[in-house]
Amino acid sequence: MKHSNIPIILTLAATTIIIACDRDELFKREQYKNQIALLSDDGYNIFEEEFDLSHEESTGYVVASCGGSHPITQDVVIHLEEDHNLLYKYNRSNYDTDESKYARKLAGDKYDINKYQVTILAGERTGRLPVTVRPEGLSPDSIYFIPLKVQTFSAGEMHPNKTTLLYRVLLKNYYASQKTATYYNLRGIKNSVNVMGTKQVFPISANKVRVIAGNETFASNTNDIEASSILLEVNGDGSVKITPWKELQLTQIDEDPLYPNTFQIEDLGYAYYKTFLLRYDYVYNGTTYQMQEELRLEFNPNKE
Repeated sequence: MKHSNIPIILTLAATTIIIACDRDELFKREQYKNQIALLSDDGYNIFEEEFDLSHEESTGYVVASCGGSHPITQDVVIHLEEDHNLLYKYNRSNYDTDESKYARKLAGDKYDINKYQVTILAGERTGRLPVTVRPEGLSPDSIYFIPLKVQTFSAGEMHPNKTTLLYRVLLKNYYASQKTATYYNLRGIKNSVNVMGTKQVFPISANKVRVIAGNETFASNTNDIEASSILLEVNGDGSVKITPWKELQLTQIDEDPLYPNTFQIEDLGYAYYKTFLLRYDYVYNGTTYQMQEELRLEFNPNKE
């Protein structure tokens, strides 16, 4: 008499159904899970915001988000604290022992955080913590962070890799931006020789920018910057005052009709340009140069 295989088949089928149900349940749990994270951009958990030097102070935000298929059903309160060890780890990982390149903790008198707490309300996806920043006096050559980490949270589950944040403060003014490097097209005459190229312009204050003199090569180290940079100050009437940034020997030359030391907006009907027309002499590596210079940047006034 032959034994039937039906019980075995039924058992295997039932086992398969149970496993499938377990997997479906696991998938649903993962799909619907509300996981909380501090919003950041890269492996070092950096979040950048740009602050306008035209304003004495302005407000940015640290943002916490909650994932999952459905919004949370209860308020989540996240308490943060500053953690300077995050800054130490960032610097050692990126610059080892070269302390001249180290990122800096933003000085306490440059920002306010009234309450180190982010709340994601029930039914919402995000919550924000205001950060008020006073950017005047900060340098575009330095990296400034406010290092933060989650101390406690009231509900849900934190993403294990998103519990810390390096909140970076960047600078901008009407003439230049630090978040997106600003390059003006250079066209001019240097000691009677035509020169062309591009020059990076750095925001310094509401009406001041820094550039390299002439068409010298830019190098992002303190010694070269101090030895070869000039400061352009735009006055209310559009006139420009040119002075050395630090060590450069420089003389502003006025009354050149083609390069009258001015800043203006050019409206060509089909395009708009921010334009500097500059005339100055400078001494670099023992040689004196006479510089007539146009710096020009196309822009969209509707996005300013």
